[in-house]
Amino acid sequence: MAERGSADVNRAEDAPRPGPADDQDVLSTGEFLVPPGSAVGEQRPVPNPGARAEPVLTWKRSQNMQVVSLAEGAYVGRLDDFQFDLESHRIYGWRLKSGGMFGRSGGVAAAHLSLLGRDVAFLDTEQSVEWGPTARRPVDGRAWASAYRGTPAITRRGRSLGPVQDFVLDVHGSRITAILIQGDRLLRLDGRVHLGPAAVIATSMDDVVELGEGDPEPEGPTWWARLKEALGFGDHSRAADRGEDPALPVEMATPVEDD
Repeated sequence: MAERGSADVNRAEDAPRPGPADDQDVLSTGEFLVPPGSAVGEQRPVPNPGARAEPVLTWKRSQNMQVVSLAEGAYVGRLDDFQFDLESHRIYGWRLKSGGMFGRSGGVAAAHLSLLGRDVAFLDTEQSVEWGPTARRPVDGRAWASAYRGTPAITRRGRSLGPVQDFVLDVHGSRITAILIQGDRLLRLDGRVHLGPAAVIATSMDDVVELGEGDPEPEGPTWWARLKEALGFGDHSRAADRGEDPALPVEMATPVEDD
């Protein structure tokens, strides 16, 4: 029996041990990723945005979210505002507020923000933040989200839809995918809706998606389910009704001219 036990131990010791590639496969299936070609332990793991991130996030929910740096593992500040392009809907950068009673304001390019999570936002390094006394003024064709709230939305025929109340963002904090207007209604930025400096112009009333109808709780489960379906994340979406591919980015949808 002793010899058999020794043979089992020897076979176990002779078995091939997992190398860096095997460890990398294990890590890449969880919440962390190790870049191909690098050995485990050579580089800090970074969050995998596709692991458990929500596909839909509103600016109202993410405002004042804590920002944590990946390189230093440090608390940097809180999200305060963002500047975006009116035509491409791309987010150029974010304004942060540091902690404390006399906290500073700072700016960071959107490329340095890797993920807007459920509870915190991840920044590559705190060195990416430029701290300053005041925020930069937006150039032509751009706007701050805080200043764009309240902008009236209308159809091309002049029918009022109500003011802008919130924005729907992607989880990387790099683009606006839709806007929310008064009355729990949604306008997808799919080529039929134009964001102007003084007004939001929709092609027709058909672009308006009702979200809060029949939901007793403000922004409750039914509201969020309708929001995700309208953006193509549900089992049955408005994009499918139009014959569009929900997997395509919303800015690639074909514009439709007014009747």
